[in-house]
Amino acid sequence: MKDVQITAAVRAAIEAHAAACYPDECCGLVVERGGALEAVRVTNVQNERHAQDPALYPRTARTAYSMGPEAVPILLESERGTLRLRAFYHSHPEHEAYFSEEDKLSALGGWDEPNYPDAGQIVLSVREGTVRYAKAFAWDAEKRDFVEVPLVES
Repeated sequence: MKDVQITAAVRAAIEAHAAACYPDECCGLVVERGGALEAVRVTNVQNERHAQDPALYPRTARTAYSMGPEAVPILLESERGTLRLRAFYHSHPEHEAYFSEEDKLSALGGWDEPNYPDAGQIVLSVREGTVRYAKAFAWDAEKRDFVEVPLVES
């Protein structure tokens, strides 16, 4: 993957989601259905997981995310080929937009390659409730790691 492409409308949607979730992290998906790109908001259930088992989930939604159950039908549609998963997105409140080791572990799903190697990763930096900028990352099979790639608005 050489870049991650989104539309101005998708960018506006994910930025609005990140601002609305502040001071917690937001999370969601960018999908292509019928040739059109759309942002799909997903609930961050990290606070619920932390409340149920703080030893297993020591971080809250301010510094982590776990996608809620509404992501499952989208991922299944992607696997069935009824839509194309273009990217995952999440925000970093009061931090820079970088792909952290925790982000990498989540994307790898316990394996040495990502579950969705063709899907980009978009990270938004949100400070004081305002999105400052976003960066995109993609799996580089040769480097066996996620690398920064251009985030292109088409």
